[in-house]
Amino acid sequence: MSTIESITISRQETRAFDYATLRQEAIELSQKLSGKIWTDYNAHDPGVTILEQIVFSLTELGYKTGFDIEDYLCSPDGGIDYESQALFDSSLVTQAFPVTLDEYSEFFKTHVFCEKPQDRLRCYPKDVRFSVDENGFYKVVFFMAGTSNEWVCDCIFYEFWMLWRKWRCMGDHVLDLRIKWMGGDLNFVENNEFVDDKILPKGKHQDWMFFSPIIELFPTIYREGESAEALKKYLAPIEFVFKKFTHLLDYFPQLFSVCGNLPEFASTNSTDLTESVKKNLERYDLALNQMLAMFGVRFPKLGYITLLRRVRCKAQFLRELPKLLQYRSGFSWQRRIELMLGILHDDLDKINIFNVDGVFANERAGRVHIVFFHGTELDVETTCNIERFVCKEIPAHLLPVVYWVPKQECKDFAELFSEWEDDAPMKQDMSPRMMEWLEKHKEFVSKRAWI
Repeated sequence: MSTIESITISRQETRAFDYATLRQEAIELSQKLSGKIWTDYNAHDPGVTILEQIVFSLTELGYKTGFDIEDYLCSPDGGIDYESQALFDSSLVTQAFPVTLDEYSEFFKTHVFCEKPQDRLRCYPKDVRFSVDENGFYKVVFFMAGTSNEWVCDCIFYEFWMLWRKWRCMGDHVLDLRIKWMGGDLNFVENNEFVDDKILPKGKHQDWMFFSPIIELFPTIYREGESAEALKKYLAPIEFVFKKFTHLLDYFPQLFSVCGNLPEFASTNSTDLTESVKKNLERYDLALNQMLAMFGVRFPKLGYITLLRRVRCKAQFLRELPKLLQYRSGFSWQRRIELMLGILHDDLDKINIFNVDGVFANERAGRVHIVFFHGTELDVETTCNIERFVCKEIPAHLLPVVYWVPKQECKDFAELFSEWEDDAPMKQDMSPRMMEWLEKHKEFVSKRAWI
């Protein structure tokens, strides 16, 4: 006897906004609430008719929540403002950060070039080699086709130092840079940089605000006469909730925007915020947290930062996100930490922070000085929490030395800092004046050890 193979169809989960499911649940709830007062739940009953129209409107809202996320972000002209949503092309946020010798060599081999813009031609090195001396400093050699050429040398040196300033790890320093010529002809190739191969999703604009009054769903007999006005008043609170919901859908791009105008958050004084503005600020803060979480970023919880300032810093962080994800480099690391500590470079900053890479303070590689200038309003617990956070963000190969210096000394140090900050990664010599300042201020070095 042959066996019959069969497929068992599993029961599908009921949908939250399915009309039949909602109608049944609504009637069951009405039965529980009304008891013996309302006993007729057949289709001809006016109460059932009203209930069915409300359920039908709910299914319409359920339909509006089932579109792709691109449709909610889409503007009436059919475009999506990705920049305002902090949605960046993958090439900007997934760049491989070079750390090892081989990674540095490969990175600069593909990113350093000399160019003939008029012909859209570029000449790349045949090879790049990084090596380390006894002090932990790098020596770099570019191997180029052709014979010694001053124009090519200038281009290669300029491109390298610009990229090195942006991409170097904190604590890394190039002490020697040279070019070796391999003979033959310079190998120029066509520049394909202008080919736009970015693929970003597109959406279709929907009219979220279109919502017919529930009264229009009823038969004509319900919409005429004296009782129609009473029915409208009865349905008004329900329609108000539905319209508010559709307004939120229409406001969706602004809720998650980091570049839009937010006039209600414009006050610089947190004490002036009304209760409603504060609630909106808290919602916006949650939205920013979700956006940051997509990129693996979480701000520390520090009591001295007001909600308004924290929101502004998070929005600014998301606007600058591609470069701030390069947190192992000096400038990007410092700006990243500043925003996370609530620093916007204005008069309300409670602290100022400077990052002095040890290799520029006449030291060997492996140390970084973090100098905080602060007022008297920061207590011991606050400074302790800041140190703990900063030390966790320091790249693992570096030893942090933290200074807490009174804010009145900040101006003199800032002038000294600016003397060499812009071109420090290109200098072959160190900064004796910076080392002298650090030596004089050893009394402000934190005694806490974060290991």
